[in-house]
Amino acid sequence: MTGHVGIAAIAYAFAGPQVTVRQLAAAGRLESAPEVLEGFGFDTVHVAGRETPYDLALDCSRRALRDAGVAPAEVGLLIHGGATGEAAFAPGGGAAGCPGPSFRFPSTRLQHALELDDAWTFGLDQMACTNLLAAIRVGAGLMRAEGIRRALCVTSEFFGPGAPRERIYNCVSDAACAVLLDRDAPGCRLVAAVQVTKGYYWDAEAARDEVVASYFPTSRHVIERTLERAGWSAASVDWVIPHNVSARSWAILGGLLRLPRARVWIDNIARRGHTLAGDNLINLRDALDAGHINPGERLLLFSYGYGAHWTALAVEA
Repeated sequence: MTGHVGIAAIAYAFAGPQVTVRQLAAAGRLESAPEVLEGFGFDTVHVAGRETPYDLALDCSRRALRDAGVAPAEVGLLIHGGATGEAAFAPGGGAAGCPGPSFRFPSTRLQHALELDDAWTFGLDQMACTNLLAAIRVGAGLMRAEGIRRALCVTSEFFGPGAPRERIYNCVSDAACAVLLDRDAPGCRLVAAVQVTKGYYWDAEAARDEVVASYFPTSRHVIERTLERAGWSAASVDWVIPHNVSARSWAILGGLLRLPRARVWIDNIARRGHTLAGDNLINLRDALDAGHINPGERLLLFSYGYGAHWTALAVEA
């Protein structure tokens, strides 16, 4: 990536109360025994009640702008990812019985509510857990190409009411996350990005065993390409800021990557669960707030999305 685009603010919001994996198992909302998920590092997740995905998207977007001290008129681009159409406005993210398209979209409603009158607005979906990283990549590219100074990227995704909370040994939380990109941000500079899509796995549930088999080698390939594009050596990476798949899978991938100095920030897996597209940026915000990351350190953000996308960002704190 040429030209300086950095992350100026990150804000997030979680829906509903925290529920333990044992409570979810008792309610019949897990495929695996709770002991299995606890062994993978999961403890509690957030489950939406009356909140809607739009409610949380609006809340964390407002806080990202406030935290950065940015007026609405200063934002030139808004990218929304996650729940689309009526599902974005339904409590718990469920929109059962919707008879057809109503042409009411969360991206344009956010633009109106946030008074981003000068912002070009669109939605980005079909990338599952890589939606937010993809929005950041697309937003940074448009900022450089069109001279946009600031862009707001937001994702908000819930599982529907009563839906299973597990996907391939991962326990899922309902959450939203907003990221403000700024050409003048003093830190968290975006250095490089790589995405690999393997459409062969488009029906991920049907190809579940093959997805599991391809996950680790493709993840390693994408991360190595990202380091090459960033001009970084493996030994120069300080932190891996992950998506919240099982802690055990990160132990395996960490061994394959051979990043001798890098630490993997997994503190949120037990207390937050897998928030779909928000994981990496929520983890980055919490790691920064905890004082674990120092200015100038090199960070690798990586995520996998069902359907099937592998995405990584190289970021300099």
